[in-house]
Amino acid sequence: MAIGAGKLSDTAKNVAEILDLDLIIVPTLACACAAYSPYSVDYDDEHRFLGVPVHPRNSIALLVDSSLIARAGADKLVGGIGDTIAKWYESAPVFDQASDLTVFDRLAYHSAHLIHDMLLEESEPGLEAVRAGDYDNEHVRTLINTIIGLAGTVGGFGGVRARESGAHSVHDGLTRVAGAAATMHGEKVAYGVLVQLLVEGKESEVQALLPFYATIGLPHSWRQMNLEFTDGNLQTVADFAAGPDSPFHAAVPGVTPAQIIEAMRTLETLA
Repeated sequence: MAIGAGKLSDTAKNVAEILDLDLIIVPTLACACAAYSPYSVDYDDEHRFLGVPVHPRNSIALLVDSSLIARAGADKLVGGIGDTIAKWYESAPVFDQASDLTVFDRLAYHSAHLIHDMLLEESEPGLEAVRAGDYDNEHVRTLINTIIGLAGTVGGFGGVRARESGAHSVHDGLTRVAGAAATMHGEKVAYGVLVQLLVEGKESEVQALLPFYATIGLPHSWRQMNLEFTDGNLQTVADFAAGPDSPFHAAVPGVTPAQIIEAMRTLETLA
């Protein structure tokens, strides 16, 4: 049984596979869909991204107590919002380019769109309720169920196409920058969403998201993540995010480090 947050859930899934054991997960944070998803995110001792192993089976039970999770504080939910809103922006361009969508792909696509809409509606009232100490609140329950449960259905039904593309690739590159571990996973992913949109040429969508980011408290600049905005750091992130095996290519085929660097520089001017 794994009782804790995302890193514990991911570790427990790895151990359960190695030992061929059943697993029950009780999440204490809603920072991502780790408790629901059938894969882990692995890091090295310096918290640099290593890979995403997909497990042959998921937990046999997932027990979610939203009032318990809410007591961890609004700042933890902000990270979950950032990771979860990426479900739509990362999967939509991949699905839009596919000509062989299955019925489950379509279900994942619609789940991702519903997630987007629910977060835009429920994030602010949910966070306000948590800050007021109203943990057993309908908005809080909806927000947490969206982050953990609904988000898990996107990758669960959509498979590799729906799990990650540009935003997570930027996150993975950021983990190679000194000091990035202090910023939550979902916050780095949220920043990656904006970078991906700019690489796609969708600046208007970035402009539309920035007020939401400001209201919720998601970062849209390196300064907000307390990272040094240097040529070397930009190159480090871009080289990793545009690597030959990067899922960024699923959203933007042939994406280059230069495109990602240009997007990050542009984003600093918008912020």
